[in-house]
Amino acid sequence: MTRSLLFCASLLAFGSVHAADGLSLGAGVDYSSGDYGSDTTTEILSVPFTAKYTSGNWSYKASLPWLRVSGDPNVLPGLGNVVNVNPHGRGRGGVLPPADTQESGTASGIGDLRLAATYSFDTGGPLGIDFTGNAKVATADEDKGLGTGANDYGVAVDLYRAVGNATLFGGAGYTVLGESDFIDVDSVANVNLGASWKVGDGSVGAMYDWREAASSGFDDRSEVTGFYSFGADANKFQLYATAGLSDGSPDWGGGVSYMRGF
Repeated sequence: MTRSLLFCASLLAFGSVHAADGLSLGAGVDYSSGDYGSDTTTEILSVPFTAKYTSGNWSYKASLPWLRVSGDPNVLPGLGNVVNVNPHGRGRGGVLPPADTQESGTASGIGDLRLAATYSFDTGGPLGIDFTGNAKVATADEDKGLGTGANDYGVAVDLYRAVGNATLFGGAGYTVLGESDFIDVDSVANVNLGASWKVGDGSVGAMYDWREAASSGFDDRSEVTGFYSFGADANKFQLYATAGLSDGSPDWGGGVSYMRGF
């Protein structure tokens, strides 16, 4: 979620509200580390592959990552810390240990497929408005602790406006998390706010992101991210670093992403 928002914000900062029609393909590397309020540090390495097609005011996006997760089997990519009672969770070997036992395990594989369709409204002025419907298809292995094993569905609205060399942006969303056989989750809301500035042929920016905890009894996600975007012609790159502000977020993270238009 956050990573996708960052890349959209960086493209806006290049001075174009609507992307050129056509197909774009991308890849990236994302790493994060944190204890999420537990006694175990969990490290998540994600290598997402992305395809995006734009036609007029519509854009369609699909992203599928390869994941390697090492740490607490109660910490799931994209959700954070939950109560995961799957006995085949990461490192458990088919048996749930006592509640006070420190757990850790490592697993890798394909993550969840994420799909989105966005309509960009032409307001006739400097304000841009995007409305997005999205879905998470449960392609990640729940027995490896790479996902919940359930499909999610959400909506989001994003606003952005250029002010001189700066672009201001913000948005809000709501996601209905699917019912899992092993995890009790709630539907969640999220908001984000940020700004970017043109610097030479690229842009720098910062973004704050908040998201409700997926399960009661855990901290909400709260984090701030700084990013630098640059590119020429159809090639767009982004570097970013994230700092967690709550136990619901990783302590720190970072990555790089690339998109090429055709």
